[in-house]
Amino acid sequence: MILRRGQWRPLIPERWRTAVLAVIPLSMIVIGVDYCLGENTPALTEIERAAPVWAWGAGLLVSGLVVLAGYAGRWRHIAIGGLHVGGALMLTLGAGIAVETVDTTGGFRWAWLYGAVGLAAWGAAIGYWMQVEPPADDDEER
Repeated sequence: MILRRGQWRPLIPERWRTAVLAVIPLSMIVIGVDYCLGENTPALTEIERAAPVWAWGAGLLVSGLVVLAGYAGRWRHIAIGGLHVGGALMLTLGAGIAVETVDTTGGFRWAWLYGAVGLAAWGAAIGYWMQVEPPADDDEER
């Protein structure tokens, strides 16, 4: 028996797409608020100590809010900017967590979760960037 590829295309229906895509900025916001509330200094990674904890929190909080504003206003470039910044922050923090926690006995779940949100944010940003805007109609301007 030969397994054949099915006809299903894994596209999320529009009513659920918003909920799924909202997970990215909401994760940034929740983690940002957590950082803004403060952290136990000995528990911080070297990367987290490279800037004040509130700065990491503010960066994530603002980028998440910018993404939500971009979604709500249908402003693609605003959403892309927030996704890029938030993705970079999440990947940076995830790398710091990975360096200090991953070993032969495990410890990779938090690094993976931060990295997954960062990669999802960058994937969404690249996907939105690849969407082509319709050309302006020159006749309307005249």
